[in-house]
Amino acid sequence: MTGLLAVLDSAAMYLALSPQAAPTVAARLCLRGGFQCFNEVARAMGLPVPDMPDPAKGISLTYQDWLHAISVLEKVDFPVERTPADAWPDFVGWRVNYEQAAYQVAKAVDAVPALWSGPRRHLSEPIPPIRPRA
Repeated sequence: MTGLLAVLDSAAMYLALSPQAAPTVAARLCLRGGFQCFNEVARAMGLPVPDMPDPAKGISLTYQDWLHAISVLEKVDFPVERTPADAWPDFVGWRVNYEQAAYQVAKAVDAVPALWSGPRRHLSEPIPPIRPRA
């Protein structure tokens, strides 16, 4: 669950931050398949997810979380083509399609509490990834 969410966030970030360098077709197919998967699993579990997410309602991930992620990408020389502020609306536009369903499934199965993966049934702090030192 958290692995698929990480893959979807990676594709969405790539498309939002580096639209010229991103493998557009592959990234869009990944996103489409991933959010369909989350939505179908959530519905099969009887979890409430909207048929058409409303981009105007936004996402629960914060802009500060977004800025932190970009700072991590910049440390590894990820090719950022757009400013964080310019890329944010596009990232939100992608993530709104899968965030609610992903969070619902993660909570229902009590998935590992990873960053950017929503609340769980039992109070627990998200576990940040361990990054090797450069």
